[in-house]
Amino acid sequence: MNAFAVPSSHLSMGAYYPKGHLFAMFADTKAAEAAALKVNEVEGVGAVAVATPQAIIAAFSERAAEVGGMPSVGREDQFMARYVELAQSGKAGLLIEVADATPEGLSQTLLACGAWLAYYYRALIIEELVELTLRTEGAAAGKL
Repeated sequence: MNAFAVPSSHLSMGAYYPKGHLFAMFADTKAAEAAALKVNEVEGVGAVAVATPQAIIAAFSERAAEVGGMPSVGREDQFMARYVELAQSGKAGLLIEVADATPEGLSQTLLACGAWLAYYYRALIIEELVELTLRTEGAAAGKL
């Protein structure tokens, strides 16, 4: 596992767009670390980095506020704001280099590991691989 960082190559017009990577979020850092071990077992996966809630807030909160006021062709600013919102409630993330892995295989692994959301940043499109419904979020949080 690597430490989470946001290199300039992962930014596009100020917004976070790590093309060729997947960003997923989990209940907490412990869950993200456990998921990282499983994700590393998926054939074809590249580097995996755990993003603590503090690292997500530091990386995205100011940038999301700045980009959020500008017109956006995509929803990159909304994704950054959502990451910050979840991190403020203790959720942690994984940045996964998709490399030669299949999105379907990653999606299945992330769901099995309890991912709250997962977005795969492809060229010109962000594919939603995991997005929990409100009912599922409540069940995952022990509220239902």
